[in-house]
Amino acid sequence: MGGGSVGVATGAGTKVDVTLKLSQLQNLCKRDPKGYREDYDAQVRRLESECGILKLSPQTPSPRLIELIQFAAAVSSSSYKGEESDRIATIFIELLVGGTESKSESAKANVHMTMPTTALQLHRDVRKSCVSALILMRNKGVIEPLKLLELFFRLMAVVPDKGLREQLYKHMVNDIRNINKKGKRDEKVNRSIQSFLHRIVNMHGGEGAGDEASTDIAAKRATDMVCELYRRKVWTDDRTVAILASAVESKSVTVMSRAMRFFLNIEEKMAEDKQKEEDNAWDASQKVDLHLFSRKTKTRRRHVERQLKNRKKEQKKRDAGPDEWLEIRDDEGVEEARKLYPAIELLRDPHGLAESVFKRLKKPKSIPYRNKLLMMNFLTRLVGNHELMLLSLYPFLQKYMGGHQRDVTAILAYTVQGCHPSVPPEEIHGILKTIAHNFITERCSEEQMAVGINAVRAICARVPSVLSLEETDVGGASAAFDAEAFTRDIAAYSNHRDRSVSIAGKGFTNFIRETFPTLLQGKNRGLKGSGLHRANTKPLRYGEKKVSSGVEGADLLVEYESRKAAYQQNKERANNSDTEDDDDDDNEEVDAEMFSDEEAPEEMSSDEEAPELVVVEKSEKGQDDGVLDLSTMTPEEREKLKQEVSATRIFSTADLIKMRKLVEREERLKRDPREAARRKRAIARGQYFEELSDDASDDSGDEDINIRGAVNPHDIMAEASRKRKSKAEKLERIIAGREKFESKARAGGSTNTEKERRKNFLMSKSSRAARSKGRGKGGLSVKRGNSKAQTGHEAKKRRRRM
Repeated sequence: MGGGSVGVATGAGTKVDVTLKLSQLQNLCKRDPKGYREDYDAQVRRLESECGILKLSPQTPSPRLIELIQFAAAVSSSSYKGEESDRIATIFIELLVGGTESKSESAKANVHMTMPTTALQLHRDVRKSCVSALILMRNKGVIEPLKLLELFFRLMAVVPDKGLREQLYKHMVNDIRNINKKGKRDEKVNRSIQSFLHRIVNMHGGEGAGDEASTDIAAKRATDMVCELYRRKVWTDDRTVAILASAVESKSVTVMSRAMRFFLNIEEKMAEDKQKEEDNAWDASQKVDLHLFSRKTKTRRRHVERQLKNRKKEQKKRDAGPDEWLEIRDDEGVEEARKLYPAIELLRDPHGLAESVFKRLKKPKSIPYRNKLLMMNFLTRLVGNHELMLLSLYPFLQKYMGGHQRDVTAILAYTVQGCHPSVPPEEIHGILKTIAHNFITERCSEEQMAVGINAVRAICARVPSVLSLEETDVGGASAAFDAEAFTRDIAAYSNHRDRSVSIAGKGFTNFIRETFPTLLQGKNRGLKGSGLHRANTKPLRYGEKKVSSGVEGADLLVEYESRKAAYQQNKERANNSDTEDDDDDDNEEVDAEMFSDEEAPEEMSSDEEAPELVVVEKSEKGQDDGVLDLSTMTPEEREKLKQEVSATRIFSTADLIKMRKLVEREERLKRDPREAARRKRAIARGQYFEELSDDASDDSGDEDINIRGAVNPHDIMAEASRKRKSKAEKLERIIAGREKFESKARAGGSTNTEKERRKNFLMSKSSRAARSKGRGKGGLSVKRGNSKAQTGHEAKKRRRRM
């Protein structure tokens, strides 16, 4: 196995015999480092000589070299830490790099991804053993993480071994995760590693970057690593986002695309990971090992109790449901309390990044079409989320809005993403005209018309000032864009013969009814639109904003609490009066039993006249004492009340949820005239206050992940029309309907009547029911004409399929 001078073998266990085996020498060095230091030094000198020989012939390594590398790494990192371990690590690094590492300041500032030919010709087994040895020494804390990170990136950039590259990548990700464990976070090391990764991403295509292919690979790996660390919630700060912002501006299309996909899809992926973790935790909590076939001990009993407790805890958490408000209040340390914002919101210079991407996007024939769509998606999301003023973007998007353009639905969705209230209406008018001319015409197909109408509705919802008549009447602009005529033309498609176009037209009409019903004809406004039209409801003009003087809904919350308190007091009074009446009735019954008619007291005599009732005047306050009514207050008084409540009260999570629901209820009251009648009926039934209970949560049936500012192309696609089905599809639907009917006919198995009907006649011919058949009431002797005819639901009943 190992080497060394061969001595006289005096038997197993002698020192000379033991040193011939490196595994045994490794064990002895860990037990007695000082006593076996000379033997260790001899093996290290032998390792150095083997490395010198290997440099002369890299493809023919010695069979003992790999074992010597593993021995030196294990012993130096455990028994001889310090200078000796650093010397061993330097030997391995020089063996991988193929020469002596330079220590100059310029070498430290610039990261080189190239290696000499001797390093590339190194045998793969030797290279793999050196990498494993360095990983072992790093796990034991002997080598600094940044030093090893630089070396591994150089190896990943030039080494063609795919398995080795995956091993290096996994180690670097796990090493950074271990550095940032709870309670072990080292910001100084994080900054140094992030600066190194930033240099790798930025140096691509620059001067002195070396081989272009090697820098491409390094930049790709660095981008993937940062994305993975952000997804695992290891690095979620602005420095991490700055690295990926630099990757967006990279000259490599692959690096740019990976960074853009990160910004567009990271929230969805993190939500999927969270859901998967919750499902795994739930599945693990349901598997309880009760040790039914094991010996009962205290340890196993405690294990079972702990499992049952965890299952109960997970069940309670699952029944409570997700609550965004409560997640913020988690007090499990700083890491848990820190809110995770979307990555695209943490960009330091979004406008500069948007201009850089748009400048690259306008270059003709420089980027594939698929990557251009990705750039449009990222650019419009960036403009919409940060409300950037990139006015030249909208004429550029109009060039791709042809009826036969490839992926035109996605382009329309990206156009909706790029719209926000700060965009001037004049820029949006051109987009609306282009969509109307290319999609909303009779020469287009029904699907194109529906997509165009939905896109127009989504754009108008994001930029309501487009519909403002005051804006279109200034300076002769009304001749260029007539909002009223445009709106009425699209609303007329609600009566189209095609179902998808009709659905899109009705959706646009309903949106105009709630936003600006004056634009519609009187017959199309409906009940809600007519009420809003009388209230002079219209969208805000461009540049106009609604300023709130306090927390929205604070005045509604005070009114709600005062009404609820009065309602509960009245309810308690009614309950107390009922109990008193019941007590009086019981006392009267007892008195009636105690006294007979002859011995009845004078107070109960029926001949005595009843005393006159005295009318008590109702006090000025009465039962309405303390009840606040906002309907009797002027707008100035409501604003003053809102300011006072917002300044003197600290709102809890439950209060914020109630205020949000009260504001939504108030908006419904303005839009729907029938809401007032519903509210009166709810108050009469006592259900008015149950709708806003403290533990009430919003039951949103939409299980999809909602990302702020994102528009899915499926949202503006046409509704699936009822197409003619083939014979096979019709038969499949019929069979599915039968199975559904039979499975939901009744719960449980077959009935006793069905069992008797299916029983063999030879088995039941001698039964009492068979022998008595024909005798008595309802037998065979009864004429068929006298039987009662089955009508209504009885006649429509079907027999259960046997």
